[in-house]
Amino acid sequence: MKDGTKRLLIFNVQERRYALGLQDVAEVMEPPPTFPIPRAPGWFKGVMNFHGSLVSVLDLAKFLKIGSAVRPGKVLVLDRCIASLALMVDRVETIVSDDNVLGEVAGSEPMVAKVLNTADGEVKLLAVEALLAELEETMNREV
Repeated sequence: MKDGTKRLLIFNVQERRYALGLQDVAEVMEPPPTFPIPRAPGWFKGVMNFHGSLVSVLDLAKFLKIGSAVRPGKVLVLDRCIASLALMVDRVETIVSDDNVLGEVAGSEPMVAKVLNTADGEVKLLAVEALLAELEETMNREV
């Protein structure tokens, strides 16, 4: 891997391939017990105990309005510097270097930064900042 090369975590949500920068993910884990929050939106699964800290758990498929995460799936815990947030996904596929990206185009969906073309097909790179902004805006509307 050359200097400056980033790694991507590729995962599936409702048969669609998405990616996050590996630097944005603190841990990949089996779905833990969650504690529901009364009157929370359906995509908000509750909170979980993550090494002694409470972390909100989001059903990414429901939030993106493409269905609901398949159980048992995986939970991607975001780096604490980004947010105390975990994303429920259907499965984790692989970790690749961005050297494996053959081409890219700008994302046409609000929470997709880029659409990456890889040897295994198309992957939508999530725009974490846009996801968090939409989450905050949605929570403010619904509360």
